[in-house]
Amino acid sequence: MQYFKQLVVLIFPLFIFSQDFSNQWTGHYSYFRINDVYAIDNKVYAASENAIFVYDIDTRTSETFSTVNGLSGETITSIYHSSVYNITVIGYENGLLELIIDDEVRTFVDIVEKPTIPPTQKKITNFFENQEILYISTEFGVVEFNLENVEFGDTFFIGPGGTQIDITGTAIFDNSIYASTKNNGILVANVNSPNLVDFNQWSTVVPGTFNGIDIFNNQILVWENNNLIRSLNGSVLTTLITASSTIIDFYTNTDDLVLSFADRSIRYDGNLLETLIIESTAENNFALNTSISFNNTMYLGTNTRGLIEVSANDSSARTSLSPEGPLLNVPFRIETSDNNLWVTFGEYDTFYNPFPLKSRGISRLTNEGWFNITNDDILGATSLSNITINPRNEEQVFISSFQDGLLAVNDNVVTNLYNSANSGFESLVADEQVVRLSGSSFDNNGDLWVLNSRVENGLKRFSIESAQTFNVSLLSVIPNTSGDLGFSDLVLDRNSNVFIGTYRNGIVGYNVGSGQLIKLFGEDEGAGLPSNYIRALAIDRNNQLWIGTERGLRVLFNTNGVFQQSNPQTNQIIILDDEGVPQELLFDQLITDIEVDGSNNKWVATGSSGVFYFSSDGQETLAHFTRDNSPLPSNNVFDVSVDNATGAVYFATRNGLLEFKGTATGPLDDLENVVAFPNPVRPGFSGNVTIKGLTSNANVKITDIEGNLVYEEVSEGGSIQWDTTAFGRHKVASGVYLILITGEDQAETTVSKLLIVR
Repeated sequence: MQYFKQLVVLIFPLFIFSQDFSNQWTGHYSYFRINDVYAIDNKVYAASENAIFVYDIDTRTSETFSTVNGLSGETITSIYHSSVYNITVIGYENGLLELIIDDEVRTFVDIVEKPTIPPTQKKITNFFENQEILYISTEFGVVEFNLENVEFGDTFFIGPGGTQIDITGTAIFDNSIYASTKNNGILVANVNSPNLVDFNQWSTVVPGTFNGIDIFNNQILVWENNNLIRSLNGSVLTTLITASSTIIDFYTNTDDLVLSFADRSIRYDGNLLETLIIESTAENNFALNTSISFNNTMYLGTNTRGLIEVSANDSSARTSLSPEGPLLNVPFRIETSDNNLWVTFGEYDTFYNPFPLKSRGISRLTNEGWFNITNDDILGATSLSNITINPRNEEQVFISSFQDGLLAVNDNVVTNLYNSANSGFESLVADEQVVRLSGSSFDNNGDLWVLNSRVENGLKRFSIESAQTFNVSLLSVIPNTSGDLGFSDLVLDRNSNVFIGTYRNGIVGYNVGSGQLIKLFGEDEGAGLPSNYIRALAIDRNNQLWIGTERGLRVLFNTNGVFQQSNPQTNQIIILDDEGVPQELLFDQLITDIEVDGSNNKWVATGSSGVFYFSSDGQETLAHFTRDNSPLPSNNVFDVSVDNATGAVYFATRNGLLEFKGTATGPLDDLENVVAFPNPVRPGFSGNVTIKGLTSNANVKITDIEGNLVYEEVSEGGSIQWDTTAFGRHKVASGVYLILITGEDQAETTVSKLLIVR
C-alpha cells in the first residue's frame, strides 16, 4: 500500500544536542522583524527571522536565543510553547524543528533530510497540541511529534491517493481532527483511529482554499481565501466576518479572536464583536506580520519595529519590547574602531548592480549599546556600503552610497550627502545624481581618498573641510572606465601609496608623490593574479599587500618597490597539506574580505567556506569558522572587522552579525598597561596565555623564578600568546614566571609575574 511505504518518513528521530558558543561568541541579531508570536503563563515567545526572544511579563525582561545558543540560523516560520512539558518549539522554512528544553537546544533534521519531500515544500506552518502529541502542519502533510518522549511519530500524507498537500493548520474537536489546506479544502478524520496514516481514513468536508483553522468559543473557525472568517458545522460553512482587506494572520485564545492586517489589528470577543482596533498611524506607523491578545494586552509582531505591546485600556500607549540590536539581519559592510562598530545594509550584487535600490538606515554599537539611524534620517541615500571612521575624530563617519554619493555622519546625526551638485564627485548619468562611491580611506593629512566608479576620474582625494576634490584620472590604466562596473577596496600603505581593487582590471596602484599609475593585471605572463576581479585588499603590519580575488589569494611583498618594476609580481602562499604535499593557500576560493589583527595575523572571509584565521605569514591555519563548528548562520561572509582596542572580531554574514572574543590587540604607545591572562593559570587549562598592552616590536622574554629562559618573541602588534611550553618542547612546571618586556627602542621596560598551577 502506498501510504505504508511513506510511513517510514519520520519514524526514527534524528536529533542533535546543539552546542552553546556563548563563552566565546556574542550574537548581534536584529529582533525588529517578528515572524510569529505566542503567549502563555505570563511569557511572550517572539520569533524574529532566525532568532527568538522570550519576554517575561512579570519581570519585564527578555532572554534571547540565537545561533550562539545553538539555534540553526535558518528562517523561522512558527513558534509555540507547551506549558505542560515546558518545551519551546521552533519551526523553520526548510522543515527544521528545534526544541528548547531547560535552555538546551535540540535540533531535529528528520524533515530536512527526507529526500522524497521536495526541498521547497518542507516549510512548517503551524502547531496544535493535544495531550502529549504536537500536530505539525507542513507544506507536505501533518506530522506527529510526541512531546512526552521528545520524538517524532507518524506522518500523514492526506492528499488524493496519499499525495503530499499543503497543510495550513490542524484542530481537534469532538474526537475529530481537522486539517485546513491551501488548495484541497478541509479534511477530517477520527483522531482516535489507529490508522491515520492511511489517507483513506481522511475525508474532504468542504472544498476550497483555507489559510488556517482553530477552535474558538466551542466552534470550529476557518480562515478562507483572503478575507473570510467562517464557522464550520458538519459540512456547512457560515460566514461570520468579511474583512474589507486581506487578512494576513489569524489567532485565537480562550477569550479572543485576533485578525491581523497589514496596517491594523482587530480583536473580537466570544460573540465576534469588535472590542479593540489598533491602527498604524503617521505618529505610530507599523507594517504588521502577526498579532495576538493576552491578558487584555495586545502584542503586535511588526515587519521593522519589532514586538509592540499595547494595553487594551490605552491603545495609544505603545511599548517596544524587542531586545536592542541592529536594524536588520543583513549586514553588508561593517567597520570598527576603539569599541565602536558601524553597520550598513547596502547592497549591490557581484556585478555591482545596486538595483533594486534599498534605503535601509545605519546601525552603531558602543559600550552603551545599539544606536540606530533609520532610513527616514539618511537624506534619501540608498545602497549604503563602505564605512570609514575618521581616525582624528571617531564621532565623524563617512559612508559611501553606491548610487547617491557620500554620507557624512557627525555625532550620530546625518549632516550631509555629498554628490555632484555640492562636491567634486561625478555622476554616472549626465544631469542626474547617480554617484556610485565605494572604498575609501583617510591619509595622514586627514583627507579622505574615495573611489568613484565608472567615471574617468575614478580616484578622488576629498577634503572633509572644504568638500573639494583632487581628481586622479585612471584612463591610462583603465581605458574603458565606464566598462569597469565597480571598485572594491581602497588601501594606503605606509608610504601613502594608494592601491585599488577593480572589477575587471586587477589592481591599480597610485604613487601620490610622483603621480605614477601602475596596473597589476593578468595571470601567468602578467602579475600572477588568479583573477582580475579583486574583491578585497589589506595592508599588513609589514607593509605587505594581501589580495583577495574571486579565485584565490595573493600577496605583494614590496608595495613601494612595485612602482620601480617593469613587471611587478604577486605571490602565492604555498603550504604543506597533511601529507606534506605543497598546495596553494585558498586555491580557487571566492574571497570577500581580508583583515589584519593586532598580532599581524590574517582574517580571511569567503563566499562559501566561512572565515579563516591565518598566522602572519599564512603558513598556519589558526582557526576556520563555518556553520558546522561555530555560530555563524551562513558560510557566506560579506565582511570582517577587527577592533584593535579589544581584540574582538566581527563577522557580517548574509544572515546576521556575530562577534568573536579575540585576543589580538593593536600596539599601544607605552608599556603602562601590560597584562597577562589568565593569571593564575589553573589546573586543567589547556589554552594559551595572552599578554597584551604591548608596544609595536616589543621584545617579550619569559623566565622561571631562577632566570631560566622558557620563551621569547618580538610582538608584531599589541599582544602575543604563549602556549605555556618551554620553546614548544614541553609544558612548564608549576611556579611563578617573570614576563620581561622591552620596547623597540629599549628605552622602556616593564616586568610582570605569572603564576602557573598544574
